[in-house]
Amino acid sequence: MRKIFALIICTLLLASCGSAAAHPGQPTPDSAAPPGNFLWVGATEAMFLAWVNNNGSLSGQTQDARIQAGFNGSEQVNSTHGSFTGTLTNGQVNLNFGGFLGYANNITGTYDGTTLILNIPTSAGTIGAFTFVPATTDDFNTAVGTLQTQINNEQATVAANQATADTANAQATTIAGQQQAVANANAAVHDDLSSLQGDISSLNQSATFDSVFSAYAKDWQQMQNDYQTEVNDSKNGCGDGNYNYGTVQYDAGSVKYDLGSIQYDDGSYDYQKNGIDGPYSNIQQDITTLKNDWQTLQQAVANNSSGTPASNYSQSDIDNAVGNGNNALNNADGVVQKAKQERATYDNEASALNNQAQALPGTMGC
Repeated sequence: MRKIFALIICTLLLASCGSAAAHPGQPTPDSAAPPGNFLWVGATEAMFLAWVNNNGSLSGQTQDARIQAGFNGSEQVNSTHGSFTGTLTNGQVNLNFGGFLGYANNITGTYDGTTLILNIPTSAGTIGAFTFVPATTDDFNTAVGTLQTQINNEQATVAANQATADTANAQATTIAGQQQAVANANAAVHDDLSSLQGDISSLNQSATFDSVFSAYAKDWQQMQNDYQTEVNDSKNGCGDGNYNYGTVQYDAGSVKYDLGSIQYDDGSYDYQKNGIDGPYSNIQQDITTLKNDWQTLQQAVANNSSGTPASNYSQSDIDNAVGNGNNALNNADGVVQKAKQERATYDNEASALNNQAQALPGTMGC
């Protein structure tokens, strides 16, 4: 008895919140209903009540189905049942469910031979009139099916809303990724342009051999002077005890020493050339990287469905930067080619002059 009383008191109170009006889904009386079989339908539940009337003495059972949250949080239809006793006198109904809540042991109401109205305390502290109509067990099963359909529809709506939200989130994530790709590509092109400009500046500063060939010229002049001294001294003959011959040999040694200075200048040339090779190679790599990153930026912009951010650069920006890099490379190529030829000239002439200087003492006949 306690169970059915809890069903009527708790279930109806929560569902109706005191409203005595019929729910929009309230069934119509079923003419096929056996005597004493009644159905009440609320927004989230249905109750079937059946009694046996023995000269005004009532006994019966109830079956209740209502929507509740399950253990996993999803809604489901739960069913419970209970029993009761009571009386019916001159249309007045008194049902006893056993005092489960400690008050209102009885539920009263009226019965006009067709409609049963039970007066049940509501959660607001008032008494609500709940209308039960004649019904069959099939009517109750139909009401339960309606509750299950309601759950299914609600779950389908929740799933659809979640799918919409998931799609929106996925789209937002995709767009954020596309925007970040543009931002990253813009940053990469910015870094490429900065690196290229820096390496162009380094190459332009390094692409000179002025100090190297200033040393070449100085040492070459000294070598020519020493050779001329040797020639002049050789004209004085061998001298007493071949003394002057020794002087000419000494002069030949000076010319050979000067050749060593020219060779030292070759080392300075190589050092300067290495200083050019570094930024030269960097510019080549910078141009390749810039072209690749520019293609990446263009593709990222094309893939960005939001349209923002845009590219910070235009094709002319890239073309101008690549052109400046190639100009620096071409200028360096010209400087190095000219320097290479000048070095070869100094080396060849110095070697030839040294050969003359070393052979000259042997021609004196001393």
